[in-house]
Amino acid sequence: MLIKDNIDNERKLELLQKYWGFNSFRPLQNEIIDHVLQKKDILALLPTGGGKSLCYQLPAILMQGTCLVISPLIALMQEQVEILLKKGINAAYINSSLNYKDIDRILDNVIYGNIKILYLSPERLQTELFQKRFLKMNLSFVAVDEAHCISEWGNDFRPEYKNIAKLKALKPDLSFIALTATATLEVIKDIEEQLLFKKSNILKKSFKRKNIKYNILDSVNKEKVLLKILKKECSIIYTRSRIKTEEISKLLNKNEFKSDFYHAGLEFKERERKQKQWLNNEFDVMIATNAFGMGIDKPDVRTVIHYELPETLESFYQESGRAGRDGVTSYSFILKNNKDIENLNSRININFPNIEDIKVVFQSIVNNLQIAVGYYSDENYELDIDIISNNINFSRSKTFYCIKYLLNQGYLSQVNDYQYSMVGIIMPIARLNQFVNSYKKFEKIIDVLIRSYSLINEKTVRISENIISKRLNINKTETLDLLNQLDKQNVINYKPKKSTYNISFLIPRPNIKNLKLASDYLNFKENKIKKTNELINYINHKTECRNITILNYFGEENISNCNNCDNCELGLSVKNNPENIIKKAILFLLHYEDKSPNFIYSQFSEIIEKDRFNSILKNMIEEELILRNSHNLLFINS
Repeated sequence: MLIKDNIDNERKLELLQKYWGFNSFRPLQNEIIDHVLQKKDILALLPTGGGKSLCYQLPAILMQGTCLVISPLIALMQEQVEILLKKGINAAYINSSLNYKDIDRILDNVIYGNIKILYLSPERLQTELFQKRFLKMNLSFVAVDEAHCISEWGNDFRPEYKNIAKLKALKPDLSFIALTATATLEVIKDIEEQLLFKKSNILKKSFKRKNIKYNILDSVNKEKVLLKILKKECSIIYTRSRIKTEEISKLLNKNEFKSDFYHAGLEFKERERKQKQWLNNEFDVMIATNAFGMGIDKPDVRTVIHYELPETLESFYQESGRAGRDGVTSYSFILKNNKDIENLNSRININFPNIEDIKVVFQSIVNNLQIAVGYYSDENYELDIDIISNNINFSRSKTFYCIKYLLNQGYLSQVNDYQYSMVGIIMPIARLNQFVNSYKKFEKIIDVLIRSYSLINEKTVRISENIISKRLNINKTETLDLLNQLDKQNVINYKPKKSTYNISFLIPRPNIKNLKLASDYLNFKENKIKKTNELINYINHKTECRNITILNYFGEENISNCNNCDNCELGLSVKNNPENIIKKAILFLLHYEDKSPNFIYSQFSEIIEKDRFNSILKNMIEEELILRNSHNLLFINS
C-alpha cells in the first residue's frame, strides 16, 4: 500500500508540474486532494488566494468521469474554463449566458465525450434539461465552490444552493468537496448538514494573514484621508453604493491617480473590460462595490481600502484578503465615522421591515390592483414599485424589501425580474436652456425630470414613467412619446425597460390583519443584527489585536498578538495607559487630518478619564507636539 501511495504522490506532483508549473503543493492542498481521490465528503477552508481551485481540478484529471463544479459567478466560470483549456484540460461551463442549443451540445459532450470538468451555475440544477441528462452522466465527484452560499447563517446566502443536496438522492454514491474562504463554526456545521455529509470532515488552514497590516482610521473628511493614504500602486477601494464608486474615481483621476469604477449596474461586457484592464495594469486603482473581487486572483494588490463599512466580518476578511496574495507586506484600511455605524443599523431596518410596514405595502398593492380578500386567479398583474412607494410615501428600497418578504413567504409570485427605465440628461445646461426656450412642449417634462431625480444631469438614473406621467398629469403613452423625442434630439439618453414587472397571487388573497412575520425571517434578522454588532465591536476596539478578533470569530483560539495591526502598534490597554502611549495614540489620530479635541476624546473615552485626557492634551500643546488652528482643530506640528 505504501508503494501505491508513493506512486500516487509521484503522479500528483507530475500533474502539478505539467499543468500548473509548481514543484510542491501549498499547505493542505495535498491532504484535501487525497480525501477527494478517496471519494470522501470534505469541507475545505482555505483563505482567499490559498489555491482552492487546484484542490478539485487536479483530482478531476486523475479520476474517471467528469467533475461537476457548482459556482455562483458567470465571469469566474468563463475565466476558469479559458485557463483550463489553455492548459490542455477539457472543460466547459453552463450558465444563463448560453442558448438552449449550446447547453444541449455541452451536456451531450459530458455524457458521450471527454469533458473532465463542467462548471454549472446553481440555478441550472433545477432545469428539466439538466436533470434528464444528469442520470446519464459518469461523474467523479461534485465540487461546491463558495460553499458558504449554502448556509443561511453565512455572508452570501443563495437559495439556489439548497438544491445541490438533491443530487445525492439521484446518485447516492456521489461525493462532495465544499470549498470556501470564510466560514464561522455555525456556518461550517450548516454546510455539512445541507450537503448531507455522513460525518464531519473538515480540513482548515489558519485564517491568519501575517503579511497584511490592518488599520482602522476614524475620519472626519474621508476624501482627504483617502488621498493621503492611497499610493500609486495596485489597490482596491470598496464602497457601498454604485454612485460612490463613480464619485471616488472622478476624485482620484482629478488628483493624478489612474482609476476606474466597477459595480453590478454596468453591462456585463463593460465589467469584463474594466476587470481585464485592471488585471493588465492599465490603471492602478479599482473603486468597486462588493460585486467586484470574488475569484479575482491578482497577486500584487498592495492596498485594500473600505471607504464605507462592509456588512460583516466575513465580507471584510474576504475583501481585505485580496491584498498581498504574493506574500509581500500589504495594507488594509477601514475609514469610518459615527454616521457609518448609524447607516449600518439603518440598512438592517430597511432590509428587514417590520410587519406594520409590510401590511401597508401589501394593502397598497391590493388596492392598486383591486384584489379582494379571498380572490385567487392565475392572472398576472403589472406592478410598479415606484407607484406603490409614492402612494404610501415609503422609499423605493423600503417598498422593495417589503415586496421581497411577500414573495419569499409565498403571498405573491414574481413572474419576471424587476426592471427599471434609465434616463440621463446629456445636453449641457446652457444648450438645454436654449432648447427649452425653442421647444416649449418639453419644458414641463424636463422640469419634472430635474426635480424628481437630483443626479440626472450627472449620470444615468432609474426613473418611473408612471410617476412622471402622474406629475405631468398626462397618460403614460404621451410620456413615452416625449421621452423618445428627447432621446432622438440628443437631449437625454433614454433606455426604456424591456418588459413590465408582473406578479401573481399564489394563494387566495389573505386578510391584511392575518399577516405575521415568519419565524425563519425573524431568525435571519436576528443573525444579521448579531453579525452587524460583531463588525461594530471589531472596528470600535482600541485595545485588542485585530487578528485575534478575526481569528476568534472564525473559531481559532489561543492566538498571540500579531504585532502588525494598528492596535498592536499603539499598545493601548483597557486601563492604566502610560502618558506616552496616549500621546502616541493621539498623534496616530491626527496623522491624516486635523481633528477637534472632542472628536479625539470620543475615540478614547472608554479607556481614559476626561480630566486625564485633557491634561495630556494640554501637555502636548505646551510641548508644541500639536498645535491648534483658528477653527479649534488640532494638528501635528511638523
